[in-house]
Amino acid sequence: MKKFEANIVFIGDMAEEFKSQNMIILFDSGAPEELKEISVVHRGGIYRGEVVPGDFLFIGAFGYRVTSVGEVANKNLKNIGHVCLKFDGSTVPELPGNIHLEEKALPDLKVGDEIYIVEGQEK
Repeated sequence: MKKFEANIVFIGDMAEEFKSQNMIILFDSGAPEELKEISVVHRGGIYRGEVVPGDFLFIGAFGYRVTSVGEVANKNLKNIGHVCLKFDGSTVPELPGNIHLEEKALPDLKVGDEIYIVEGQEK
């Protein structure tokens, strides 16, 4: 089941700087202009269910297992389409709005790429 899905419509000039820190900041297209410059902006953010460790996040063809979820990350994703994605494998959220993902190479981001999160499968 897809728990969240959206499409990238804009990549801020400073978003690449955050990628070098293994981080992507997501905001929906209603974000203030000053936040769009640091963000990957999406449209059509459909939230269908709570994101939990073990789920998978996909950006384009690249997939990442969710390792931890901050206490307000789901609320922020649902209400304002905002979350900070940290690709560091942490099993304990660094900040309440973070979703941590397995540590591996970040994707090349392109306008039009789909972002979605699917329910994880138990092994």
